[in-house]
Amino acid sequence: MAAFLDSAAGVAGTQVKIYHSSGSTTTAQKWKREGEEKLGSELDRMLSTGEWSTSPWKDTGDNKGYAGTDSRNISAGLDTAKVLLQHMPEKIQQEFAKSWVKFGDTNIAKQAVRQTPAWENEFGYLKRDDGSLIMDELSALATKATYRESLAEVGIADSSAFESQFEQLIKGAVSGAEFQQRIDTVWGSVKNNIPQVESMFREQYNIDSDTPTIFAALINPEIQDKLLKGELTSLTIGAEAKAAGFNRSFSRFESLRKAGMTQDKAREVYQSANTYQTLGTQTGTGFDVGTAEAAAVGDAQAQKQLGLLGAQADSMSSMQTGATKKDDKFTGLLES
Repeated sequence: MAAFLDSAAGVAGTQVKIYHSSGSTTTAQKWKREGEEKLGSELDRMLSTGEWSTSPWKDTGDNKGYAGTDSRNISAGLDTAKVLLQHMPEKIQQEFAKSWVKFGDTNIAKQAVRQTPAWENEFGYLKRDDGSLIMDELSALATKATYRESLAEVGIADSSAFESQFEQLIKGAVSGAEFQQRIDTVWGSVKNNIPQVESMFREQYNIDSDTPTIFAALINPEIQDKLLKGELTSLTIGAEAKAAGFNRSFSRFESLRKAGMTQDKAREVYQSANTYQTLGTQTGTGFDVGTAEAAAVGDAQAQKQLGLLGAQADSMSSMQTGATKKDDKFTGLLES
């Protein structure tokens, strides 16, 4: 037979007498053995069925009965729950009280509560596929509290609409500190930026509503991960283009980001592009914004073309040798 996990069990362990609701009795081993780490001891497993108790069952008149003694009753169970589970919902405290009366052990009662519909409704998101918990209930409640504090800091006083997102974040093991960091990064970059960033964000993620709806999208783990992995920078590049009057595809901004473009550089590029566009008109050669974009990320040919355009504008003469023209327009080397 497998050895006990706890040395306090000794060689033989402890057999506990238990009572079935039918009136029969038996004994069960209190201590867990090797291989029962997740299953629980024999006693844990039998008590969790709800059919066995550590004290005799009493007739309630409906043939179902309840286990307990004069001193261990529902009222005493609720008092115990209010001390041990003071932050838990009332329904969870009530289930604990019933289990405590039945089993006479607070730890077993807590485990039994996790098998009830009330617990599943409140904390079912904490359970992994193998039955283990991501974290305990109090830790989950504390984590949600930190999420709410982060929301309040950006003006979202009522966070009740975000409960499902909170649960998804906890399932994804996102701590309160990480959540705060994400909010600081993403929310600050979208809302505390030029208006075109928010506009680009709405367009990219099909959001057509108020600020809380934008925030609901921001704390969606899938969107957050995309933003934190680079899409946010792509959005800000696009916002600078839009602010300067240039309409480009999101895939184009993604390509520029991957080539090393930043929001500050994009601002410089698109604002100067207007100047080059004017020069192109003055010289009759035209101008393609792709040339400025390519030059900004290190394309030597595009940089040369911009230099030639500037020189041609200064002299208002024909194109200098070496400039590339296509349909009377300078063109960049990156695909638009």
